[in-house]
Amino acid sequence: METGLEKRIAVGRQVVEGQIPYFVESFGRVASDWKYDGSRVTEADLHLSGAFSAALLDEFPDDQFFSEELEHGDDAIAATSRFAWLVDPIDGTNNFARGIPNCSISVALLEEGNPVYGYIYDHGTRQLVHGGSDRGLWLDDRRQERMATDIGRQSILSIQSLDDETALKEENALQMRFKQRAFGSSAIHMAYAALGWTDGLIAHRVKSWDIAAGVAILAAVGGSTRFFDTEVFPVREFSTKTKGFGHIAGSHEMCDAIEETIGRRCSYRI
Repeated sequence: METGLEKRIAVGRQVVEGQIPYFVESFGRVASDWKYDGSRVTEADLHLSGAFSAALLDEFPDDQFFSEELEHGDDAIAATSRFAWLVDPIDGTNNFARGIPNCSISVALLEEGNPVYGYIYDHGTRQLVHGGSDRGLWLDDRRQERMATDIGRQSILSIQSLDDETALKEENALQMRFKQRAFGSSAIHMAYAALGWTDGLIAHRVKSWDIAAGVAILAAVGGSTRFFDTEVFPVREFSTKTKGFGHIAGSHEMCDAIEETIGRRCSYRI
């Protein structure tokens, strides 16, 4: 007999997979506009957000649905339901709109505000990365075991930073110790760290919907997500106008190495 959580995990996958054909068909072919904060939004972002909301809330009407594209005015929405869905319909919208394949769908299932299962469709590989703590890490239908890697000069970090003095200083310090990559999607950065394709990541301005699915996926292989100054999870309220935050992620050993290299410690960790 399925529990409420198990049913949601199964339905969540079906809903995400059901929208992949639209994502593929729309890739690089849709008009875009700009939001109040200067970030890009496309017709596909809005379509996917609406499709996910309709499908998930039709199946689970007592759940809450939070999306980067949610219209809710200026007031934050209190997170009051046991289960909620936190969605970034297209993570890496600039890449998506310009026809660069490093873009993704990111959907997280929250329980009591904490990510318990995540789904990241990686358009670059045309595969669905999904998983959660005690439920394993999966690439489509193939169970994954994160490959152990030595921390050294050949380790690869994904980066997403701001052009400010602190970010540049930290990025330069990390560049002297590790190799760096920037894929343009925070969700992909998290998924690749979990899979062991990269070894960790650092970002200086992301939002909860960018990484929530990745937090659950990384937890599936015993990884760590750490936040510099903000307690992000559990989600107690939702607002699309919330400020960005900085974080690192990877194995516990890699996170320790990142903190040592940049010379500062994270205040919160998962």
